[in-house]
Amino acid sequence: MKKIVLSVCAALLLTGCATTDDPSKGGLFSYSPTAYQQRQDAKQAQLNELQREEAAEAKRKASLQKAATQKKGEHAAAQQQLQQANAESVALKKRLDGFRAQNAAQQRAVADLKGRQERLQRDIQTARSSAGPEDARQAEVERLRREVDRLSKETEALSAL
Repeated sequence: MKKIVLSVCAALLLTGCATTDDPSKGGLFSYSPTAYQQRQDAKQAQLNELQREEAAEAKRKASLQKAATQKKGEHAAAQQQLQQANAESVALKKRLDGFRAQNAAQQRAVADLKGRQERLQRDIQTARSSAGPEDARQAEVERLRREVDRLSKETEALSAL
């Protein structure tokens, strides 16, 4: 009877060791080269997928950095254009302030130009502080540049009279 109990215990012990395919969790008798190879292949596939994802993220990061650099350049150019428009507007104001109208029509024209120049100056300040989309900002800068040019031409025409 003792032999039967020992045989049953040994059988239970051996089957208890072979409950998993994971070599790191198995017992002395559960090593299976096929299971080990399958586990190694699965880990390698997982590693390969992570490396592909990492490469894709690196590409995405580089693309975003390039776009950010480009946007910074566009922003700097828009700021430079606003600065130039501001300087021209200030010079235009000085010319208008120094202009002496010879008759009522010229006085009205000068007053109109001064009003438009003041609105232009406010628009330039607003554009400087706006935080909208870069495309909209660039369009506003272009509009302001055209307005400065238009006012300059009208001031030249008025001073030629």
